[in-house]
Amino acid sequence: GVHGQLSWFGTSLTALRSGARTPTQIVRYDTSSWDRTVLAVGPVSAWDVADLPEPELVEVEHDGVTLHARRYVAGNGRMLCWIHGGPTDQWQVEFLPRIAYWWSQGWDVLVPDPRGSTGHGRDYQQALHAEWGRLDVDDTAAILRASHLSGRSAPHKTVLLGGSSGGLTALGVLGRRRGLAAGGVVLYPVTDLAVLAVESHRFEAHYTLGLVGPLDDTQRYRERSPIAYAADIDVPLLVMHGDADPVVPLSSTIAFAGAMRRAGGDVELVVMPGEGHGFRDPANRRADFDLTARFLHRVVPADEG
Repeated sequence: GVHGQLSWFGTSLTALRSGARTPTQIVRYDTSSWDRTVLAVGPVSAWDVADLPEPELVEVEHDGVTLHARRYVAGNGRMLCWIHGGPTDQWQVEFLPRIAYWWSQGWDVLVPDPRGSTGHGRDYQQALHAEWGRLDVDDTAAILRASHLSGRSAPHKTVLLGGSSGGLTALGVLGRRRGLAAGGVVLYPVTDLAVLAVESHRFEAHYTLGLVGPLDDTQRYRERSPIAYAADIDVPLLVMHGDADPVVPLSSTIAFAGAMRRAGGDVELVVMPGEGHGFRDPANRRADFDLTARFLHRVVPADEG
């Protein structure tokens, strides 16, 4: 399990605990024996009887380094390659309802940790410096290609998913490393790094300076932005974005979708009213699942699994 919010008093250690098959719990350890007592369970006790997946660890040798990923196996031949946001972040092996849901619908879920991800050492995380939009794309493509070569997946039964910077990486794979997936679903994606650098909110206003480089290097910003290669994406794409997003400008997503359409691309853009960077309204979250399910059925029909 993954533990956080530790509180230690005497011989009692209390924490929030989660895991791939464990919704959030409040637990207490007796530090003299390390016996664990579950004090409370959330969000609902029904998960106690649900069959939830434990991921397999995946390692891929590429570019002189070992790349890392996790695979939740349903075993039906259909796969979602789901790229975390951040990009200097990581999805820990904790209870992730979205992964559990799609796994329950018969999808394998591959979660890559391209370089830049935390959890694999300082050098691994800092390797993304000045390489965002290139190295993460190459690493994800390498992990995905290795999965296909192993026979665990196939391009025509694979869909890429990603939100925010994960959307940037997913679009990079679809546009720059074509032939690895049948389609993509991206949420509030970064599609124009130069616009992001200028228009994002104060908290992330200078993020690109370290991860991409000086703003006057216009060629680097342009060639790593999906809007520059929108015409090269030759598979169906579903894009969702909130109209009140303070982090990634909606205007860039609209411009990207327009560029893809003008080139004859198959793209559906859905704007979620009142949403910021992430969907919180229950109606919009339901719409996200429904739209994604419809899209997945279109590009990878269940009878092909």
